[in-house]
Amino acid sequence: MPGLGTIGKVNGWFIHKAVHPLSFGIGSVLKKAVVIDEEIKIREMLNVTVLIDHDVVDGAQMVRFLNTLTGLIESADGL
Repeated sequence: MPGLGTIGKVNGWFIHKAVHPLSFGIGSVLKKAVVIDEEIKIREMLNVTVLIDHDVVDGAQMVRFLNTLTGLIESADGL
C-alpha cells in the first residue's frame, strides 16, 4: 500500500484496488514556494500519485505519457 507522494509531508494513503494498469491517488493540498515570472510565490499544490503497471506499459511510454499529462494539468488545458 503506497503512500501519496515521495517526499515531504503528504496526508493520505493510496489503496490500489483496481485491475486497471493505470490508477491515480489524490492527496492533500499543501502550500509550497514556487518560482513564477522570476519571483518566489506561495501557491497551493495538489499532490497526485500515479501508479502504472510496468508489466503492461513500457517505461519509456510511461514517461512520455506522464510528461504530456503533467504539461496539460499545469497549463489547465481545456478548463
